Amino acid sequence: MKINEYFEKLKIEVDRHYMFAEEARAVGIDPVSKVEVAQASSLAEKVVGLVSTLYPQVNDKKIVNRILDLEKEFGSLDPGVSLKIAEEISKEKFCKFESHHQAIEAGIRIALAYMTLGVVSSPIEGFVQLKLNKTSKGEDYFAPFYSGPIRSAGGTEAAFSLVVIDYLRELFGYSKYDPSDEEVKRGVHECYEYHERVTNLQYLPSEEELTFLMENLPIQISGDPSEKREVYNHKDLNRVETNFIRSGFTLVIAEGMAQKAPKILKRISKLKEKGFKLSNWDWLEDFVKLQKKLKEKIKKTSGGATYIQDIVAGRPVFGHPGRSGAFRLRYGRCRNTGYSTLALNPATMAATKDFIAIGTQLKIEKPTKGCTIASCDTIDGPFVKLSDGTAKYLKSVQEVENISEKIEEIIYLGDLLVPYGDFINRNHPLTKPAYVEQYWQEELKKAGGNSSLKINFEKALELSDKFKVPLHPSFIFYWTEINFEEFTNLLNWISKGTINENFTLPYAEKDIAKFENGKRALELLGCEHEVTIENVVIKKENAKALLFNLGIDYSDEVFRNKISKLNGLPKKAVLETINDLCKFKIKNKAGTFVGARMGRPEIQ
Repeated sequence: MKINEYFEKLKIEVDRHYMFAEEARAVGIDPVSKVEVAQASSLAEKVVGLVSTLYPQVNDKKIVNRILDLEKEFGSLDPGVSLKIAEEISKEKFCKFESHHQAIEAGIRIALAYMTLGVVSSPIEGFVQLKLNKTSKGEDYFAPFYSGPIRSAGGTEAAFSLVVIDYLRELFGYSKYDPSDEEVKRGVHECYEYHERVTNLQYLPSEEELTFLMENLPIQISGDPSEKREVYNHKDLNRVETNFIRSGFTLVIAEGMAQKAPKILKRISKLKEKGFKLSNWDWLEDFVKLQKKLKEKIKKTSGGATYIQDIVAGRPVFGHPGRSGAFRLRYGRCRNTGYSTLALNPATMAATKDFIAIGTQLKIEKPTKGCTIASCDTIDGPFVKLSDGTAKYLKSVQEVENISEKIEEIIYLGDLLVPYGDFINRNHPLTKPAYVEQYWQEELKKAGGNSSLKINFEKALELSDKFKVPLHPSFIFYWTEINFEEFTNLLNWISKGTINENFTLPYAEKDIAKFENGKRALELLGCEHEVTIENVVIKKENAKALLFNLGIDYSDEVFRNKISKLNGLPKKAVLETINDLCKFKIKNKAGTFVGARMGRPEIQ
């Protein structure tokens, strides 16, 4: 069946079932005599249908067509569409309202519905009303009321709704908000009281950030009381309607404007280029600079480990910020991942004693605050050390289950598959990734070659030699994760080794104290090896790769002499030294490590 036929059949069947539903409702048994869930074949229809539940007059084909025309003009989901349709609805261009004030409210809801794709309740329930308050000079200014459901809009769109409202304020000539000192202090303390007495905010701005926002926002963020707790201080203010804590206010200013300021600044800049008048937001650039300054200060004093603040007992930390052994950053996605849904190898989940499962929420270091976990079995799993000293990669859940009681240490947790769109969406600079098979394959194609991702060592040498590309990632090691002293200890130990069918290193009881630093370096390199009664054995394929990285051929009978000469190398970064020794380019296999802790667990 062709795709067009498939969708046509779907439409025919949906229409048929709607007809049955309409006939059933017409009997009059139900409270409402019509089908309340309307069909919508486009975003524009969803937006109009949603807002028409409050204002039936906006259910007009002219508004739908206008949104579609604006999308052609500005682009689909462009913020300019939101501002323009809000302006035209507020001017009652398509339909009339009870008052101009109601028209402005309808315009705000239409804009918010468009920004949230017409699928959440925030335009109806999150934005409650627009109130007019008086400035100290007796002039009207805007005070939008928000409630808890604004959370469903997300921080960016909740914050951008303020830009929409201010755009309409400026358009219709209303005054700017002039906060008093008491109102500023009330806003600051209310956010902290909500965070400490009600529930944790995803982002708790500093007092300096909140004060800056309260003093500069051109409209007054307000809201209905949502909690049974009153604020401790700054009560009975004339222009703040309640002494009770307001969730809508805190969510919009803290998780919205404060947290998403860089993204909002970017949007405003683009809108100004398109000719929209937004003259009261120049201060936002100074606010973003202030945030950067405060973040740098926090990093210097606390290391920037914000994701392990407010940790709950029983929710483990899997890796500290940027610490070797945490999750290795790998760009990419698969069918079951997307924005804020990242993937781990199932073996990693099993190796963490199933603390991590599909659906578990992790709080991570970068690029987002948190994510949901899915699985991908084509990325690297954990590298572990067993109780007998053996070190190996685990590639499947079954393999983990077979040796789970023997795992003594997880040296590397394995890959965290992150879509690069997560970095762009969060306005986070791209971070250096690990050198993986897909990058190698692309470099090979660019050089005129072609190969599958998985190849043997001899084939890897052949391709690197022929096409002058770096050595395949399967045959390089974590050279950036050992220091020069550990490197020299490893060289000293390797010089005592024996080449036969495999590569054997001395590790009898009398040798352990002498070579334990070399053994640890081998573990940190991510080089698989097995510990026997008196030796450490590196299988032939791995041994070939390790020695080749050091510029030594596996069949070279005088390799001990070559290793001994390496001990006199000048002290510098180990990866740089390896590239001096090896015939082919050796890339950084480690890249960036991402720290994480468990957020919400998933019940299995």
